[in-house]
Amino acid sequence: MDVLLSGLKYTVEFSIIAIILMVIIGLIAALMRLSNFFLFRWIATVYVELFRSTPLLVQLFFIVLGLPAILPVNDWFGQRNYPVIATALTLALNEGAYVTEIIRAGILGIDRGQKEAAASIGMTKFQTMRYIVLPQAFKRMIPPMVNQAAQTIKDTSLLAPVGVVELLYKTEIVVSSTFASFKFYGVCAILYFIIIFAVSKTASYLERRFQVDKR
Repeated sequence: MDVLLSGLKYTVEFSIIAIILMVIIGLIAALMRLSNFFLFRWIATVYVELFRSTPLLVQLFFIVLGLPAILPVNDWFGQRNYPVIATALTLALNEGAYVTEIIRAGILGIDRGQKEAAASIGMTKFQTMRYIVLPQAFKRMIPPMVNQAAQTIKDTSLLAPVGVVELLYKTEIVVSSTFASFKFYGVCAILYFIIIFAVSKTASYLERRFQVDKR
């Protein structure tokens, strides 16, 4: 259990980093997709379609194992640090592509009349987005964002094939030494369930707190 719990610690750390980064990346990409500037829209669209249309595991193999073959990234970041940095960033970019569409849909769901009213009283586009659009859109985005956060936690299990230590990686080590596959894979599944169940319950609380369906 000590080995499994150490893997769980790494899974939680990767999940937190990826979730924070995916929200930041998703917000920036969503605003770029809604921009009037063609180049910003094109870059954001290419990013979203590229990462949504290819499997996460393929992206991990390409960035973590493929890039070092053509670029000296291990020298730049360190041979031990690069896989960790690359996997966290790849996971965040993959999930951020889905978050981009969640945020974009939330922003587009706000009544255009509110934006026009804000402009009529002299508010800039930034102020309108900051004080009027995003606070309302955030309430609508809670359920899908929580679903994406749960998916991110589950997707950390795909980091094991590229040699990154996390819960599944540690579970495979225990299974290979004890041959008790049913027992320890079951424990692994239970630990994932506990984390994701806690996230879902937190989301339910936030929905009640902000009364998403009533405001």
